[in-house]
Amino acid sequence: MKKFTAALIAAAMVVPTLAAAPAIAQPMRHDDKRSSKTVVTKKVTYKTFRKGEKFDRNRARNYQQVDYRKYRNVKAPPRGYHYVRSGNDLLLVGITSGIISAVTTGMFR
Repeated sequence: MKKFTAALIAAAMVVPTLAAAPAIAQPMRHDDKRSSKTVVTKKVTYKTFRKGEKFDRNRARNYQQVDYRKYRNVKAPPRGYHYVRSGNDLLLVGITSGIISAVTTGMFR
């Protein structure tokens, strides 16, 4: 009787794992709607900008528009220009053209 009960319990433990195994191990078909979970990472290379170049905010480090009134010794920008931060540099950039008019290095520390 003990052997029969032990065999019955062992069989009960094996049957659910065998029934679930084919559902887990099925390979994906081309018409299957599940995604393959691939992750694509994009490496961004940062650039140091110079006067006369075109400004690309996607390649600037710590990009943000700057309010000139918060900083000492920064004059108001001329009409059609604004200040931008790129890394530790302050850039004076034309709004419509995107051309860099002036660079102040080491402004932010």
